[in-house]
Formats: sequence, structure tokens, C-alpha cells
Amino acid sequence: MNGSGRRRGSGRLAGIVLLSILIASIADHAVASWIRRDVKGTGENGDIGTYRRIGPETGPQVFIAGSSLLQFGLEWSDISAELGLGIENWGVAGSSPEIWEQSQQVAINTALTIIGVSLYDLNEYHLSAGRAAIVPFSQTVRDLWASGADWQFARRVLNQYSLTYVRRIFPTVGDSDAVLVGLRAKVREKLALAGAAEDKETALFLPSQPVLEFGESTAKVSDWPSARLMRRLALLSAENGGRHAFNGPKELALHRMLLRARNQGRVIVVVLPVTQAYLDQFGTPDVLRRFENSIAQAQELVPDAHIIRLDRVPGMTSHEYFSDLVHLNSAGRRLATAIFLKHIPPIFEQ
Repeated sequence: MNGSGRRRGSGRLAGIVLLSILIASIADHAVASWIRRDVKGTGENGDIGTYRRIGPETGPQVFIAGSSLLQFGLEWSDISAELGLGIENWGVAGSSPEIWEQSQQVAINTALTIIGVSLYDLNEYHLSAGRAAIVPFSQTVRDLWASGADWQFARRVLNQYSLTYVRRIFPTVGDSDAVLVGLRAKVREKLALAGAAEDKETALFLPSQPVLEFGESTAKVSDWPSARLMRRLALLSAENGGRHAFNGPKELALHRMLLRARNQGRVIVVVLPVTQAYLDQFGTPDVLRRFENSIAQAQELVPDAHIIRLDRVPGMTSHEYFSDLVHLNSAGRRLATAIFLKHIPPIFEQ
């Protein structure tokens, strides 16, 4: 084959490769769009999160920092009414302190900061898919170095940054579990198969309007068949490698947040519960001891921060109060809110 023939062959091969990538990208975008509520994402337009608020828009505000566990875990309209203050939040799916810290920097006129943490949120091995799109690369590198992270963990975290570029072409890359769960739910729904209503009932729906108001959730983990419970626990174990640690970048970000919040006004840290099944699977004595040490260190760093331990309320880990392994349902939310509100007057009397 002469030179021109080889060039034509190479050109055809390149064209086939590019066309294949284009077709695969279109298909992947279609899948992501079809199951968009089930695929993890960042905030709107890749910013610091989806802004939601409730209550008075003027005057001092309450900044709440937390994942969907905190957002779904309390009745924010009741809390706003009790405080007489507006409440604002920038939400990102599966987020944790290193992401919340970015939104804290744009919260202005903050009189009170409420930070929600849990055994699930603070686990360093639980990584948010939106981290690399929000947290500066330089900050992540500094935190990995300062925390003495091992190379295997550091590589996993840093790989998220390269994935942000790949996701522009293939938006579902790195979210295989979420995609499989979403596809199964969609297929069941479209074909009216058994379990479609069950899948819909256990999904978490964010409001279409930027308001911190969440609808009723009557789903209960106590109603799950054992096979579903085992499957969800297996997915969580695969995501975090069956490991929990609390002495990495998340802890450093939480400490910076507490110091900044103290300079802005009052600080409340809400320790949220998870299901008993989660505790039975992951809450070994060593894990719980290290988690308690992490909370104690936060309290020692900012002694005037008020710690509300919803996770220690008797019966709060009951499967009756959860719509999935970590999110409270409406019954759990009402109970948690009632307990939270009991702590408010003493805090503001001090």
C-alpha cells in the first residue's frame, strides 16, 4: 500500500473512531437525561449547588450546611418560624464538608450556622461525585497532604478531577451503581412491572422550586423485603469499600467551617441518625469510637458550638423513621424537628 493509501486508511479509521465516540456520547447523554433524578450530579451549571431558601429574605439569615440527610431531616419552615429568620442552603447530591465549605464562602449576613453531620457524611471513603466540579484542585491537594492520606486514597480522590472532563462527553461515567438503579426503576415504571410503585416510593424528590420544603415521604425501610435491604447495604459497601475513616480532607474542611461560622455568629452542629441496619453493617466499636473522637475534636476546636445529638435519641435509628438507609421519612422528620426545636430556646438564652 502506498503512502496515500495508508493515509486514506488512517483517515477512515479516525473517522470511524470519532463517529463511534459521538454515537456513544449521544446515547450516554440520553440515558443520563432519562434517569436524571437517579444519577448523582453537581449543582446547577456546575456551580456550588442548587440554591434553596425559606422564610424572610431580608435581615440576618441562617446558613445550613449539609447533604440531603440534613435537608430532608428537619422541617425548615417550622425552624424558620421559631427563629424568625430566613434560612438558606446550597445543595449538592451526596455532599460533605469540603463542598459545603465552598457555599459557606458565599453566604452573607449569616447570624446562625447549622451544620448537619452523620456517620455517613463524614466518612472519608464516601466521595461525592460533585466534589471535583466544586472544590478547587489546589485545596484538595493541600488537604490530602495535610491529612497524611495514603496514595491509594489520594489517587481515588484526585481521579475525580480527570473524570470531570470525561463527564462532559459521557455524563454517567463513574456512576454505574446509580445508573443501574435508575435504569431498573425506569424500565419497571414503563413496563408497569412489579416493584415499580416500590421504586417510586423510595426515591427522594427535590422540589422544582428553590424552596426548602419537601413533600411527604411515607416509605419505610421496615417495609423492605430482606433482599432489598441486603442489596442496598451491598451497594453502600461497594461504594465505600466497607471502610469508614474520619481523619482526612472532610475533617479539615469541617474544622475550617466551624472557625468561620464562629466568627459569623452562633453555631449549631446537628449529628443526624442513620438506620440500625447501617449501624449493624458498618458501626463497629472502632468505627463508632473514631466517629465520636471526630465530634469531640470539633467541640474542642469551637467550644461554644452547640452539639445536638439526634443520633442518640432512643429509637431514632428505627427503620420506621427512614425512607432508605440514611434519609429520614416524614415521621422521622417530624420527630427530629420536635427534638431540635426543644434545644433552640436554651441556645438563644445564652
